[in-house]
Amino acid sequence: MASIRAMDILDIARSLGQRPFQATPRSVADWLASDYIGTGGGSFDYNTAIATTHDAFRGFHTQRSAVQFCRSHGNPKGRAQNASAIAAVMPYALEHKSVCHRIGLTAVAVGRFVGRTVYAKIKAPMMRIEGDEAFIVMPGYRMSFRPTEIEIDFACSVALATFAQDDRNGADFEYLYAGPSPQSSKVRMFQAIRGRDRYRFSEEQINRLLDVFVKGVALAHEDGLDRSSPYLTGYKIIDPSEPMFPW
Repeated sequence: MASIRAMDILDIARSLGQRPFQATPRSVADWLASDYIGTGGGSFDYNTAIATTHDAFRGFHTQRSAVQFCRSHGNPKGRAQNASAIAAVMPYALEHKSVCHRIGLTAVAVGRFVGRTVYAKIKAPMMRIEGDEAFIVMPGYRMSFRPTEIEIDFACSVALATFAQDDRNGADFEYLYAGPSPQSSKVRMFQAIRGRDRYRFSEEQINRLLDVFVKGVALAHEDGLDRSSPYLTGYKIIDPSEPMFPW
C-alpha cells in the first residue's frame, strides 16, 4: 500500500465518494481507515503494460509482440496480468496509430499540512495525436476494483488540468479501461472513454475537492493511522513552487 500522502489519483477519487461535493475531511479520513490503510495493496504494478501501450500506439508492436514483451519484462509476479491488460488494449491501439509524446509518471503536490506535502500520483504516460485530435491518455488496468463513472471523470479531469497546458492546450482525455467486466471480476474487458462524452470537473472544482482530500489526510495523520513517507521513485514531481504547476 502506498503512503496516504502519495496516492493514485483514482484512489483519491474513490476517497471522495459517489457524491464528491458532499465529501468532508472526516468522510475522507474514515474511508482511508476502512478501505485503504492496511489493505495490503498489490505486489506488482502495470508499468510494463503502460510503457508497452505507448509503443503500441506508435505502431511498434503487433498483438503478439506486445503480449510477449509483457510476459518477459517487469516484476515476475505481475507478468501474466500485464500481458492480459495489453492483450485487451492492442486491438484498439492497432486501429488508432498515433503520434505519441511521452509524459511519464507524475506526482503532483496538491497540498500541505504541518510541513508535510501530499501528492497525487497520475499515471498518464503520454499524449497521443490522431488526425486533428489530441488526447491525454490514462490507462486503467487494475483488476482489484471497477471505478465508477464519477471516479473516472474526476481522475481524468485532474490529469487533463495538469497536462493540457501550453502546446497541449485543447487536448481531450482518454481513459483506456481494461479492468474487470460488470459480469465477472475475473474477466477483463476493454473500453475507451473520452472526455468529450463525460462530465469534466473545472479547475475550481478540482481545487476544492483536493483541499477536502488533503484535510482528510491530515485528520488520518492526526488519528495516527498512517505516517509513512511518500515513495516517489520513478515519478516526475510537480510542485506549487514550480512555474509549470497548473493551479
